[in-house]
Amino acid sequence: MRVAVIGAGAAGLMAGISATRAGAQVLIVEKTADGGRKILISGGGRCNVLPSVEAPERFISASPPQLVRRLLRAFPLREQRAFFERDAGVPLALEKDSGKLFPASNRARDVRDALVRLATDAGVTFHWSTTVTRLENSSRLNFPGWQVHTSAGTLDADRVIIATGGLSVPMTGSDGAGLAIARAFGHTIVPTYAALTPLLTDREPHRALSGLSLKAVLRAPSAGKQARSTGGFLFTHRGFSGPTVLDVSHAWTRDRGDIFASWGNVTRADWESTLEDRTGLVTTRLASQLPARLAELLVCEAAVPLDRRMAELRRDERARLLEMLTHYRLPVTGDEGYKKAEVTGGGVALEEVDPSTLESRRHKGLYLCGELLDAFGPIGGHNFMWAWSTGRAAGFAAARP
Repeated sequence: MRVAVIGAGAAGLMAGISATRAGAQVLIVEKTADGGRKILISGGGRCNVLPSVEAPERFISASPPQLVRRLLRAFPLREQRAFFERDAGVPLALEKDSGKLFPASNRARDVRDALVRLATDAGVTFHWSTTVTRLENSSRLNFPGWQVHTSAGTLDADRVIIATGGLSVPMTGSDGAGLAIARAFGHTIVPTYAALTPLLTDREPHRALSGLSLKAVLRAPSAGKQARSTGGFLFTHRGFSGPTVLDVSHAWTRDRGDIFASWGNVTRADWESTLEDRTGLVTTRLASQLPARLAELLVCEAAVPLDRRMAELRRDERARLLEMLTHYRLPVTGDEGYKKAEVTGGGVALEEVDPSTLESRRHKGLYLCGELLDAFGPIGGHNFMWAWSTGRAAGFAAARP
């Protein structure tokens, strides 16, 4: 079985390795000179290969949640870790504070190079710096066949796996080409949007807090239960970032929904207790739990004088402060878009691929995997887990006679 894989990112490399191991003759067409560019830049150049705990309930998709869970279960987390440590020869180490798994070397290049080496050793042929210009179904008598037209000529294949990624971080080669191919072959494309991306504000007082970091709980009611995140929050010179912001950013990029913050590593009850204390200045009491500059901003926005003492705090002032501390509406006015988005939201509807094989329900012999599909998870290795799982399923299935 001749299998052509379009794209040598995380999903494409896993698909190529899996198809070759299942006995197929595999070629991978990649527009960049070396592939795996997102692997190289992920985790600040360290590559967060996997999470330590699965979280299928936190994935975002327009399709039923059970479809996402089924696709993730096809290659369980423990088996994925074993693949990297045993087959790829990349020992993984747990970062206890975040629960993320990184290569023990802390080098993303070790992950990418190991996958390329594993594919090459298995017999995969790579066509680097080659762009796919057109995909043509040349089936005759119900026997699937494909012609992959590229910048270097035409390649024949029995099966084709599209693993081109989405639109995020275009500098890595992501240009939406796979989405265009899928659309041309009749697939429904759930409208795409930048996900896991920093958010912007035009409010100078908030920009002036650039560099401040703290714990926070963010909620976006309009986006449902998935849009809740607890952890690090960072003020930047352009707006807001950090794990919590990235995880709920889709509420803004997709729906322009409000995002609310509860500040600090404390509960609402804790803040109520703090505001009942009658000693010292209000700003000083808040600064015991928050960065001082943020405490001053919140006091000002609550229309409480900066020199107000706790003993002088009026009931209405206390109520406004509690709202600022536990249900603060972030003044979001924009986002960093695909340029800095870690993944693409939306994509090919999951109902239009076979959940066991990732084969298109529209065209026999065509398989789709990875970021191209309409599903993404939170930061922390979950989206790599999705890429490894869907790439593997597509690769094994495409190799079957």
